[in-house]
Amino acid sequence: MKKIFFAIILSLFLFSNSFAQEKEKLKTDFKFYNWSSISYTFGLNDAVLGEKINSLHLKTVFGLGTPKTGFGIGLENATFRNPNSSNGASFNTLSFSGNLHQLLKPINDDDLNFFIKGGAGYAVRIFDGYDKGLNYEASIGAILTTKKKSKYFLQAIYNYQEIDGFVLTSGKPKIVSFGLGIGTWVSR
Repeated sequence: MKKIFFAIILSLFLFSNSFAQEKEKLKTDFKFYNWSSISYTFGLNDAVLGEKINSLHLKTVFGLGTPKTGFGIGLENATFRNPNSSNGASFNTLSFSGNLHQLLKPINDDDLNFFIKGGAGYAVRIFDGYDKGLNYEASIGAILTTKKKSKYFLQAIYNYQEIDGFVLTSGKPKIVSFGLGIGTWVSR
């Protein structure tokens, strides 16, 4: 009986020790990150009254991730306008989104690194002059590391934005665009 009791205590001790090590390993694998970007996209479709709508996006994402993968919550301010007309269609959005990214190499690697990112969210009408609607985006790009260990990225971005509350004969506007962006990436 003493041998069984001793074996159970010993196995519990070994299990708890290995579990604590795994828990500590998990704890150190997840780190805080933030990336912020500015991008400009060109309209691909005739979204409003036969007009192609271009857009300027300012976005920041805060989240947790492993060295190669992460999930974060984003906040984006976007302005959608017809570039050929001063009195054409114009929309502003403030979006909250869930975002995922996958890197080719760990973020702490100083070599050229490549990534793919995606996000989906909803623009809310908090302020007067802002529109609401579903949006999503996907991007691919490269991360460059400077000699001072700062990380900057270049990205090609595909963006989709619906505008609720603005009714056309064909339904609500659906803006599809593609463009380029630059940004900074911080991982702690």
